[in-house]
This record gives sequence, structure tokens and C-alpha cells, in this order.
Amino acid sequence: MVTNIGHWYRDRKGTSNGIPVLHVVANLERDASWQTQTDTFLRARGVSICGNDYTTTNVNVVRNLFAPPTPSNPNPRPVFAVINCVSNSPSHPQWQLLINHIEAGGGAKNYSVNISTWRTLIDSVQSPPPAITDARWNGGLFEFTIPGQRGRTNRVELSTNLQDWVTLTNVFGTNGPVSIREADTGESTERFFRVVRP
Repeated sequence: MVTNIGHWYRDRKGTSNGIPVLHVVANLERDASWQTQTDTFLRARGVSICGNDYTTTNVNVVRNLFAPPTPSNPNPRPVFAVINCVSNSPSHPQWQLLINHIEAGGGAKNYSVNISTWRTLIDSVQSPPPAITDARWNGGLFEFTIPGQRGRTNRVELSTNLQDWVTLTNVFGTNGPVSIREADTGESTERFFRVVRP
């Protein structure tokens, strides 16, 4: 999971739609005698975010939200859950549970097929329509920022009357913000900008 989900999306700076993916591990082992072994295990695998799923009075609170124990699986683990945290996605509602995979635990398993399917589901979340942000004057240049998306083109258009639009530039990018500079805009010139997906 760390390599093929967490690091996969970290190295690509998000999904194919430019959406960041945060991989979080929950430690279900509260016995202090296992803490050193758990820390060593997580460090060796490059886990950067891990929370404990227990307090002094409760245990497995988060796990039980997704995988409550049953007679046939009294101690479900590992549990893999993927939640869409993107607001305004045209494809998925915010907080939708995309994946809730539960195992009985107790042995090694090859998750290659699962990971391929899970990445497809994660990548299916569409990003909100691109928006112009961080508009500013910078040394006589008008600048703003738009989101870049790996493998996608966003077209930046401008207008002086909100009816006739011309293409300022096409941005075919990698994931991350892209700065746009419009050098011909004077402070008194009325121009309007928009970002569209062709």
C-alpha cells in the first residue's frame, strides 16, 4: 500500500485529475511491547503519517467504523478504506466511501490485482472545474494561477466584453499550479479571464 498507493500518487503529485492523495496508516496494536517493532516496520516502509486507533479507554474506534467485528471475522485487519474528500467533484460526492476492503488477517497476501482496481477507482474522481486563483500585479504584469493536471489541457481565454473570447494560452501540464502572465494588460484596461477544458 505504501509503495503502490501512497508513494505512487506522491511521486505523480496526485491522481491523473490532479487531485492529491493522502495515505494514512492506523496502528491497531496498542500493546506497548509492540511499539518499537511497529515504529521500525513503518519507518522501513516509508510511512509518513500514522495514527493510533486507540486511547486509554477505547480501542479500534476508526476500524470499527469501516469493519465492525463479526462472528466469522472477530478481529478484521487489515482494513483498506478510501474516502473522497474532494468538494465540487462532478463525478463523486464529498466523503463518499470509494473502497472498503476488509481482510481476516493472519497471513501474507498479494494485493497486486486489488491495487490496480483501487487506483482505477481513486483516479475516477474528477476534479472540480478549474479556477483562477492568486490574481496579482507583479512588476507591471498581471498574473494568476490555474491548476495543472497531468495529461489534461486547460485553455485560458480572455475577453473585453464577456461575449467574445480569445485563447490566451493552452496549458498541458503536470500536476501542480501553473502561473499565467498577461503582459499587455494595463491597470485601466478591462479584461476578463476564464479557464475552460476543451
